[in-house]
Amino acid sequence: MGTISRQGVPDHVRDDQIVDYDYFADDRVTSDPQLELTQLHGEAPDIFYTPRQGGFWVVTRYELMSSILRDTKHFSNRELDIPKSGSTNVMIPLNLDPPEHLGYRMALMRHFDRKHVAALEPKLRAWANRLIDRVIDSGGCEFTEQVGAAFPVSVFMELMGLPLDRFEQFREIVHEYFGGTTVERRIELQNIIIETMRDYFTRRRAEPQDDLMSKLVNEQVKGRPLTDEELDSIGFLLFIAGLDTVANTLTFTWRYLAEHPELQDRLARDPESYTDFVEEALRRFSIVQQTRLVKKDYEFAGVQFREGDMIACPLTLGGMDGRRNPEPQKFDIDRQDRAHVAFSTGPHTCVGNFLARAEMRVLAEEWIRRIPRFRIKPGTEAKWRMGGVMALSDVFLEWPVAT
Repeated sequence: MGTISRQGVPDHVRDDQIVDYDYFADDRVTSDPQLELTQLHGEAPDIFYTPRQGGFWVVTRYELMSSILRDTKHFSNRELDIPKSGSTNVMIPLNLDPPEHLGYRMALMRHFDRKHVAALEPKLRAWANRLIDRVIDSGGCEFTEQVGAAFPVSVFMELMGLPLDRFEQFREIVHEYFGGTTVERRIELQNIIIETMRDYFTRRRAEPQDDLMSKLVNEQVKGRPLTDEELDSIGFLLFIAGLDTVANTLTFTWRYLAEHPELQDRLARDPESYTDFVEEALRRFSIVQQTRLVKKDYEFAGVQFREGDMIACPLTLGGMDGRRNPEPQKFDIDRQDRAHVAFSTGPHTCVGNFLARAEMRVLAEEWIRRIPRFRIKPGTEAKWRMGGVMALSDVFLEWPVAT
């Protein structure tokens, strides 16, 4: 790994724990972030410290990150940005530690539990087919925005009651927010998101509709209505989560699917395999680098954490950990005892995980039913982004068109 300068590295970090790692654009990544980051499993300690982006710890193994993500005694969600932003904006319930977060989480889960998601399935299929209708006769598309983002984001915007004509504007905001922008600009974008959602919540108070924003306006926590400030925070979280994460997982998955016709054939002939296909895709193509703030000095797995240290858990390295999932580079629908942390784990497991799973399954079912054979368009190359949420763009697909 070579010698790395100790400049900016705190004294409690040993020399053998320092590894050069860039949160936004690591040199190890050229095209496949999830696969190429597994180089860290061979060349770095299970937990290491990088001096980049203000300095932070990186956890690379499934069991270790699972322990940290579940441990709310020593690790906090209050600061989630790397480098630290110091922003006063809060995403409720994500930025709250237990037990403070529980009432808010339960209020959200009422709208994202299995029962509510199952009731949404006809709407999910309608949206999937609506988008496939737009591209199928052309024999190709740029999947990332035309389908990968358009599907879950349109579903989310309709569910929330946001106007679909702001789709592109909102997508530009989240692209910039999760990219390698400055701390100052990220706080500006946070304020734009909060002000946008505040405006729509205000409208729903005056004129309720049949959408999630209207329902949240009337939600209660601890026997009282949500305050305007709490709605601002919840709206901020839902905007960030609903407009980017599922879209990126779908795009990574569809690029892989396009490169493997045998997998397309398996799905076409085996309808029972779609659920396992989704779970394997979540394991292989996790996209979030989950962060934590050390609440107090704590020794863990041979590492001396100090109060105020930041920790990043690239969740993809949990699913790609060969100690937990043998032959992790292999996409195996039939994998036994599969484990991943694509939706994090513990008290802050993603509230929207049931909806995300349903969206991935429904789109796969409808796509393979209508476009059973497709490939990457020759001469095209996808672009990737790291950061808090990894992403692909410019994924051009093509398929034969029936005459």
